[in-house]
Amino acid sequence: MRLALGLTQRELADIVGAHAMTISRWERGLAEPKGHQSRIFEVLEIAAARGTPLPPGVDRTDSMRVLAHWISRAYEDADVDLASLSATNRLPGTVVNLTRGEVMSKVVIEVAPQVRIGSVITTDSLDRLRITVGSRATAVIKATEVMVGAGGIR
Repeated sequence: MRLALGLTQRELADIVGAHAMTISRWERGLAEPKGHQSRIFEVLEIAAARGTPLPPGVDRTDSMRVLAHWISRAYEDADVDLASLSATNRLPGTVVNLTRGEVMSKVVIEVAPQVRIGSVITTDSLDRLRITVGSRATAVIKATEVMVGAGGIR
């Protein structure tokens, strides 16, 4: 992953807040990253898999800018190929509210100014998709029945 991103051990160490020797131990399988460092590695692995090289304008010595670049690249596109879904009602937006439950959670997506769609999904899905307030999401509406009313129903 480090080589795919074009990083030295020192650069990766700066990004994850570790020593270069620690990176070497991780790469040799003598130790494993823990806590926030393992989470950073998850993001970097997604970025590496998507083939997102660091653009020339990013200062490689600013580890936070480098990390911010790869975080944004890792999550800029949905993991689901929406073209492979049969649903035609796909409404991209931003998550504006979450109500997390033990088993089920409510997600509210704003698809246009003051136009919001709510959905109840499993909390496992919420975690797997890494949905947070402010993240981009797409409401995919698939229904066998749609009710239509004339004029403004109140």
